[in-house]
Amino acid sequence: MTIRKRGKNYYYDFTLRGYPRMRGVITEARTKSEAEQAEVKLKRELLENRYDLRRTSTERLSDFIDDVFLPWSKLNKRSWRDDVYISTTLKEYFGGKTFQEISPLLVEKFKGDRLKGVTKKGTQRARATVNREFDVLSKIFSLAVDYKKMDANPCSKVKKLRVSNQRYRYLLPEEEPRLMAALDGPRAHLKAAVIVALGTGMRLGEQLCLKKRQVDFLRNIVTPTETKNGKDRDIPMNVEVRAALVELCQNKSGDDYVFTSPKTDGRLKEVKKGFKTALRLAGIEALRWHDLRATFGTRLGEAGYDAFTIAQLMGHSDIRMTARYVRGTERNKRAAVEAVRLDFQVSRHNGVTKEEQPPKLVAVNT
Repeated sequence: MTIRKRGKNYYYDFTLRGYPRMRGVITEARTKSEAEQAEVKLKRELLENRYDLRRTSTERLSDFIDDVFLPWSKLNKRSWRDDVYISTTLKEYFGGKTFQEISPLLVEKFKGDRLKGVTKKGTQRARATVNREFDVLSKIFSLAVDYKKMDANPCSKVKKLRVSNQRYRYLLPEEEPRLMAALDGPRAHLKAAVIVALGTGMRLGEQLCLKKRQVDFLRNIVTPTETKNGKDRDIPMNVEVRAALVELCQNKSGDDYVFTSPKTDGRLKEVKKGFKTALRLAGIEALRWHDLRATFGTRLGEAGYDAFTIAQLMGHSDIRMTARYVRGTERNKRAAVEAVRLDFQVSRHNGVTKEEQPPKLVAVNT
């Protein structure tokens, strides 16, 4: 076997007749035995020539990216700018290689090399970043297969890196007054934006692209159109959201943007700097703007609303995306463990025999 361990990772290094020397990291292996099995599998795939590379196109990957993939991405994806950035990385790594020269082994090596590398800031590259690059590469090959440039996608036999997405942060009730108090002076224009974010759960892009004609004060409905899934949705306005939008929409025509920059009077394009300063002044840590959307969903879940209602309000096309907002929160978990106490059960039983009171719903905005 040609498996070597360096640090925490296992590396392969071998040659087969008719192929260049193959070296790379086996990122998923936890033991030497697993690494050896992975190496055997990689060699077998080469020997069996599963992808029949002799029949694939001699077109260069970089040419296909520029001529086919990027135009397709710009036409079909809202995130096409991200694809432009990632494509630069792909073209630099694979150089002038043709589809015929790119095997699953080379894709695996790309994944390992990117994971070992560092960013421009000198920090360790995140696994999620490597997975996004891998997804774009896989989509490029899928298009090549659709356009008869190659027979199969080499990424189909390469696994993505395992990523732990355990982060779940929302604005706590005791933090909200401090945040609002910090949104004054040069940051005052963000106060209404925060109120709307907490009261509607709109994504930042949906908010900043909102125009006056999308706000219906007669029906008390706001309708974002620049949505992630491309589908419009109606979101009822609560009292606080309505008051904020009434002030923002004064003296504006239907095609005017609701959220404008105090410096240019044009569309507000950036909130990061002012929001970050407000968080620092309020003593709030580890909160991002997108967490305001999570706050909206969490408060709906705490108030007892079902996942389908939350999904419709938040614009989730998959109900599984809503599960994180209806799971147990710290307050609900504390109430739950208190409920198993014997004295609590006895008092609850006595209370029920007299007159059971329905639970009170928590307001979406506190």
